[in-house]
Amino acid sequence: RKASRGYAAAPAAACRRAALNSRSMAATEFAVDGRSLLGLSMASDGPPSVPVELQLKAEQKYEAVQQVIVNLEQAIRRDGEPDRRWLRGLLNPKEQCFRTLVALLVEPKYEVFVHLQCVALRAVQMLLRVAVNILPGGLADPNTGMRILRDLAGQKLATEAYHQVSRVAVGHVEPLLACNAMLVLAELGPEALEVSAASVVPRLLDLFVALPDRADELVEVALRMHAWGKEPRKLLLEQSVLHAGGRLLGEVLLQVINRGDAARVMRAVKVLSGCLSLPNGELLLYTNDAKILMEILLRELPNHAEDEAAFACHADCLRALSLRYQAARQHSRWNEVLQVLTDLRDDELVLGSVRTKCRETISALQGETEMAKYGA
Repeated sequence: RKASRGYAAAPAAACRRAALNSRSMAATEFAVDGRSLLGLSMASDGPPSVPVELQLKAEQKYEAVQQVIVNLEQAIRRDGEPDRRWLRGLLNPKEQCFRTLVALLVEPKYEVFVHLQCVALRAVQMLLRVAVNILPGGLADPNTGMRILRDLAGQKLATEAYHQVSRVAVGHVEPLLACNAMLVLAELGPEALEVSAASVVPRLLDLFVALPDRADELVEVALRMHAWGKEPRKLLLEQSVLHAGGRLLGEVLLQVINRGDAARVMRAVKVLSGCLSLPNGELLLYTNDAKILMEILLRELPNHAEDEAAFACHADCLRALSLRYQAARQHSRWNEVLQVLTDLRDDELVLGSVRTKCRETISALQGETEMAKYGA
């Protein structure tokens, strides 16, 4: 049964080489040096009452998990068939690596060692993401991560680990540890987030404030929450416009729209549109960021004239932006925006649905400009 899902044993030699490959993972950056990433050290970990012997064991386990992270990080940059074999070997239920990492997360005696918990969470996250990317059908089901956790760790341990990771993500005082737990929840999928969305969303926004250097990773959690819909999406939009972390989220979303791949750009535009469409949407972006977004949308609208869904997404964002921000309507390139939409509307070679969207958007933008002129 497992073999039919793509699990296969890996040669011992390949394991020793510590390599893996997945082109879809190539752009993903993970930490190589856990100490520098986490800002934690053994000296600051655990209360003085912890026995020296236990501290030494925690140190050994920390080093071992760090080596797993280093091996994965190095291997992600490599490309070869032995790497794939090794990776699939790690994802074999008979291989104890993943299960051992998960067990560290729930072992009470190691709970006080924040440094160890951080690297264990990071390693679990990496393996879950790799598994979702390389196993057959992994990307088709957003809950693949949760299924993999159960398959590799067993139902009982997986359930314990899920509850522990959820508690750490929303309740641990150490933001670095909470951040790594949040990233694991995102890899597990909507099944892991929907239950505790009311607690996860505000903590996610808190982490944008506490850990701005991890914003590029945290934004992926926000993008997934929005893509999965339901209660997490609703809470994310509503709370982002009122939380200080929402503005930081907005800044990162702008960066994604400006230089991200097509799929992430669409998701980021949808998050911004959703936030800006809310009554308090004008609180999300700084004035300068609103101007930058207007320029990005002006650049991107003609580029998506042959893609109905992408064009509509960008046009809706432009409309929401102009509704909430006077700075957008008074932008020096505002007339240029209207002209681009007019040219596309009048171009008979453009898709009919896109031309219709242009007419609707022009009408809305001109109406909003008139209302603003008379203080409506």
